[in-house]
Amino acid sequence: MMRYRDIEYSLVQGLGRHLWKWSASVADAVITGQAHSKSAAVVEAEKAIDRALAPKKTPGGSAA
Repeated sequence: MMRYRDIEYSLVQGLGRHLWKWSASVADAVITGQAHSKSAAVVEAEKAIDRALAPKKTPGGSAA
């Protein structure tokens, strides 16, 4: 288990040597993904957590 911005996420090596899967739970939503290397999976997971924690924009242009 790893932690980024106070969110825990996990990395798991897939069946092949070049497959890493990640998952995180942010605000009761599970986000998942995969990458071709462990370092790329960490980057992708952390970017996804950033997107999930970013303020949501409303059509009026202001943050919710």
